[in-house]
Amino acid sequence: MTLVIAGYSKGGFEEGIYFAADSHITQNNHILVKGFKKVIEIPIRVKGLNFCGDWFNGYLGNRYESSCAIAFAGSSLVAQHLINSMKNHLSELYPTFSDGRYQIVMSCEKRKHLRNNDNYSEDMFLDRDLDNILTGEYLSQVVCHSIEAVLNEARKHGSMSRLFVAYQAEFIFGVQCAQTREHQLYQYEIVPDEELGAKVEYVRIAQDELAVIGEKTKFKESALEALKDCPSTEKPSHAMFSFLNQSINNENSIGNNGIGKPSVLFNLEGRILKKIQHEN
Repeated sequence: MTLVIAGYSKGGFEEGIYFAADSHITQNNHILVKGFKKVIEIPIRVKGLNFCGDWFNGYLGNRYESSCAIAFAGSSLVAQHLINSMKNHLSELYPTFSDGRYQIVMSCEKRKHLRNNDNYSEDMFLDRDLDNILTGEYLSQVVCHSIEAVLNEARKHGSMSRLFVAYQAEFIFGVQCAQTREHQLYQYEIVPDEELGAKVEYVRIAQDELAVIGEKTKFKESALEALKDCPSTEKPSHAMFSFLNQSINNENSIGNNGIGKPSVLFNLEGRILKKIQHEN
């Protein structure tokens, strides 16, 4: 299993989002791997536009580059495939004008892309038109679509209901919204569905809440209590990292290896994911 806890850095400390994560990969309580990285940085890239006067000459380079953080729990093989889908979608986004408004669209939405050799007014696609259309909420939808795209392909094999455990995975997505500059957290879970076999559900995490994946049923309530009891002089991220390590120690002391060290504390500040603490 896994235990990853994410929340908002606040209270006059570092800005951003923190992730406290264990690093065990196990099977039937046997340790397969220690030190597995369960929180990763993923690039966000929006294509640039090449105009000759009012003539669109194609997408060129990247107009915007940033990054976000993804944490995962569940089947490591399937989760890695899902993360690759997220990388592919988030790193190739396209500005366009569709349905009467400026939009950012995905690489798979080719019918919405601007077409080479089309003409547009020279007062269109100015910086002021494009600077505020990439939002954290939209990117959270891209992550959801990335998961659904993999599930749609998997359904073609007809074994999703029977082998649901193999597809079961959870994710936490952390990002700084380019429009508002606020940090945002979203939590995703692949759940069983009678008709589809499996589907993805996701929710935005409020400022005073925590995102917990993996052993959430066992630890989320006690993690929230620990956060509530955090002294005003202590960073919330450090309080949650201490909670994670104590939880690991308690579980390992009774022979449960589902979560384990090394443990790591990350902070997503703006566009950069930094490792700020670890414990062996």
